[in-house]
Amino acid sequence: MATQRAERYDPNSPLEQEVKLPSAPRVALATNATLQPPLTRRGTGPGLIQFLPARAKYASSTTLEGEHAVETSLDPEPVQKWAEEGYAVVAVEDAGASGAAWGVTVTLTEGLKALKALTELDVRDRFGVIVYDPDLIDAVHDAAAQHPEIVAIVAFTDTVEHVKLPKPTQYHLPGRTAIPDTGTAEVVTHEHATSPFFVFVQSGAYEPSAATAAHSKSLVFLRKHIGGPHFDIEAIWEEHTYFEFEVRSVAKTMGTMVQEPYVNHVPTMTGGVGREALTTFYRDHFIFSNPPDAALKTVSRTVGADRVVDEFIFHVTHTTMIDWLLPGVPPTGKKLEIPMLGVINVRGDRLYHEHIWWDQGTVLKQAGLLPDVVTVPTSTGPRKLKLPVAGVEAARMLVNESDGKSNEMFGWGYQD
Repeated sequence: MATQRAERYDPNSPLEQEVKLPSAPRVALATNATLQPPLTRRGTGPGLIQFLPARAKYASSTTLEGEHAVETSLDPEPVQKWAEEGYAVVAVEDAGASGAAWGVTVTLTEGLKALKALTELDVRDRFGVIVYDPDLIDAVHDAAAQHPEIVAIVAFTDTVEHVKLPKPTQYHLPGRTAIPDTGTAEVVTHEHATSPFFVFVQSGAYEPSAATAAHSKSLVFLRKHIGGPHFDIEAIWEEHTYFEFEVRSVAKTMGTMVQEPYVNHVPTMTGGVGREALTTFYRDHFIFSNPPDAALKTVSRTVGADRVVDEFIFHVTHTTMIDWLLPGVPPTGKKLEIPMLGVINVRGDRLYHEHIWWDQGTVLKQAGLLPDVVTVPTSTGPRKLKLPVAGVEAARMLVNESDGKSNEMFGWGYQD
């Protein structure tokens, strides 16, 4: 059966003309140093200096196996990732190597000079430093003490001694380590990480959940001391859903997202990983798959440093095949009210990912595809069992806690 659409994609529509991604060429400062302006729609931001290890150092670190193994990831390398957060980034690789064009001291002096000369820089008296190479931490602290405009340091290492540091510092340590007494430093441990190089996708020690947590905590720390950049991520999320459900434009929806985003509708495993796949998904299976009356009703919203957690009801009449919600199921004509939860990660002023959750049982029940009672085999023969699945009443009780009856399912079970 051909899928019916509420609307059709028109590549010639003014709404579907390509939205250009933020673009700012990376500039070589030395053989081992580069400058990347901010990669946000805003186009300006504060300055950050990164000390990166030689690739051979982290590429040879311990390989994770089993549930922690990762073959591919959309997580970008640190320079792009922080530029997408809105920072101008000076990055130097292997600054501790003998004969390096820019060593630690030169990097801080010349890096600050290059950042201050950048027209896109909007904070000129406060800068941050991230040290991804554990071997350089002491040298960076010593050199940073000579630069009062450096106001915060983030460092990835595997050990921290009792120290009193001249600059506010946040350490990230792998493993379930007891947090040491560090004087003025803030220490964050990452239980499932096995190496200080756990944030590098190319490393065998890459640990995605730890890398995500470390990035979020580093972002909060740097914003606190540098004073930005700050974005209205709630407005960014609302803009995205406006283009999805009201304007219904693939190009404009994708224009609100970073270079390589993804969407995961957890119950049906639908969505897209990467710009090309996600564009195809929005075009062929989402934006024009939604019936005309599709709408979101917010129940609650929590806004963090880089995430929006939205609790909402998805209202829709199943008059077209909704590929992402009921894939392969012909229209039933049923009105659906589906409680949903979205965890939306925003990087800078654009979306990185959406994790969308709902109870597929209530979707099937409301669509008339799941019976209230089923026959199940037991040791004494077949018996009728009332399924513990709620219909539209689940949505209504979420909106109003008094509009429903708690614990009613306790009395269901076998019906004979």
